[in-house]
Amino acid sequence: MADAAENLHAQLYLAGDALRIESDGSPRLIGTSCKACATRFFPPEPVCPECMSEDVAEAELSSGGTLYSWSVVHVAPKNWRAPYIAGYVDLADGVRVFAHIVDADPDSLAMDMPVALTTAVLGEDEGVAVTSYAFTPAPAKTTG
Repeated sequence: MADAAENLHAQLYLAGDALRIESDGSPRLIGTSCKACATRFFPPEPVCPECMSEDVAEAELSSGGTLYSWSVVHVAPKNWRAPYIAGYVDLADGVRVFAHIVDADPDSLAMDMPVALTTAVLGEDEGVAVTSYAFTPAPAKTTG
């Protein structure tokens, strides 16, 4: 049973190379940066999708960004929580990430609204909770 959950995590980049929990408990997404063309991407891959270089390195990504697009999903895989909000987030460092949007009313969402990285239980696999990265609405920054 634990092996199945570990395999699912590896296949979907739910943990390991793509998500790190810092010593203060805050999540951090780990992507890849291409040394040849400077493209940053997520999830981590051994080859740059832009120039096909294999000269890549781990890169910590921004923990905040803006909501690009979203949809409410009403049909989910078995043991997955539904309905849920799936969306694209543009991180501050230029990487676009597909993720769950949590702790939000779909009617309160707006394009370009600030969001912050968090973790959430998205469902379960053979009785084991599947925790992954997600984003939640963040307070708007004020200047002054």
